[in-house]
Amino acid sequence: MPDPMYTRRRRGSARFDPYYKVQWFDETSLAWRDQQESHASVAAAQAAFIPGRRCRVMAVTERGRMPLA
Repeated sequence: MPDPMYTRRRRGSARFDPYYKVQWFDETSLAWRDQQESHASVAAAQAAFIPGRRCRVMAVTERGRMPLA
């Protein structure tokens, strides 16, 4: 019997629920930076915005990441 650690994973076998992250704009490097905390809802992510900073919410899904409007 093959070792389960070395068996190949089937495509689509790893699934997860979408989650949301907050990004803030770093004016020094002119780049968006992630907060390390993830959130289960858009409202929870918006509640975690950093006061005085330009922030946005990123949706993270199986297909990738994208900013929300």
